[in-house]
Amino acid sequence: MCTNFLLTVPNVPAAAGQPALQHISARCMELTGTLATRLYRVPALQQFPVFKSHSQPWVGSYGFVGLCDPETIPEFTMFMDGINQAGLSCAALWLPGSEFAEKPGAGEQPVAFHDFVAWVMSQFDSVPSLVAAMTKVRIVGPQPGAPTYLPVHFIATDSQGLSAVIECIDGQTIVYGPDYRDGATNDAVLTNAPTYDWHRTNIENYAHLSVVGTGTSRKAGGVPVGAGLVGLPGDITSISRYVKAWTLRQGFAKLPKDGNGWLPTAKLDGATGSTQTIVNVALQLVTTIQATPYGTALVDKDARAQLGDWTMWQVARDHTNIAYYFNTAFNASVHGVQLSGLDFTGGSAAAKDWPSVPVMPAQGPWFQDVSANL
Repeated sequence: MCTNFLLTVPNVPAAAGQPALQHISARCMELTGTLATRLYRVPALQQFPVFKSHSQPWVGSYGFVGLCDPETIPEFTMFMDGINQAGLSCAALWLPGSEFAEKPGAGEQPVAFHDFVAWVMSQFDSVPSLVAAMTKVRIVGPQPGAPTYLPVHFIATDSQGLSAVIECIDGQTIVYGPDYRDGATNDAVLTNAPTYDWHRTNIENYAHLSVVGTGTSRKAGGVPVGAGLVGLPGDITSISRYVKAWTLRQGFAKLPKDGNGWLPTAKLDGATGSTQTIVNVALQLVTTIQATPYGTALVDKDARAQLGDWTMWQVARDHTNIAYYFNTAFNASVHGVQLSGLDFTGGSAAAKDWPSVPVMPAQGPWFQDVSANL
């Protein structure tokens, strides 16, 4: 299970030459069991694929940072998430029922499903350029039941806040570009099954929901705050999470677009600007929507309750300032990477030589001890 969405807010305070709007997307990762994860720095001009696969070879144009399982590098390098130098992100999320093509059609470029996230981030600086290239691409991979089969779909978001969803159904590569349903994809909301088009139709059943309502009443019998959200699903199914993400992300679009009255935040909060505010809100919101802390979603196996899916890590991607933030299930401290300060030169390197930092297990203390200050 996974959940993805995009927040667009005024860039406050904006330095000279910076855009007026800031685009920050977020997602989380849920799986049963455990998954070691590291954040890798992959150079520009990297030669792909990094191990023998069915992808047509290519050389990247952009460097990127991406999350990958260190135990599978370089035998099976599959990035789950990341962002490149141009502010373009790509993520793989679970989609049961995905079926990849066994081989490309005539004149099509084959890209193996496990290479796709790296293929996107290493070559494109915008969603429109990616969508244009996808007309000649077929995502290929093993069939359901094969040892290396993983049912996934993908979402890419760029520095302009445009998004595209890519799914593989019945061997076909289906692209929902930024113009799908009058720009519906640009909220970057994505969860799991059913397919993306089903979710976009289902959301029409919840059009009455609103994050706007009356304030907390001081009188008995008054309308309670949040009354506009009566009927918002509260369970953790992918259908309900899609509705929650689609609904709850709408609030920022209804506030003053110049940030007046809400950015920077109140002085008691430290008067945070848009980056600190929205990165933290995004991480909080993705946890709220997902709502699968460790030990809360169990599975029945051999007449015994065992751990099921749980939120292992969540990330926030700043597409405007080109930064990447993350924290984990048992270490809420936020770690960040500013891509402008990284060196992506040096040419292609072996996967084992890519610099990396641990995500899970997390590094550093899980809380700040202030006992000595009392």
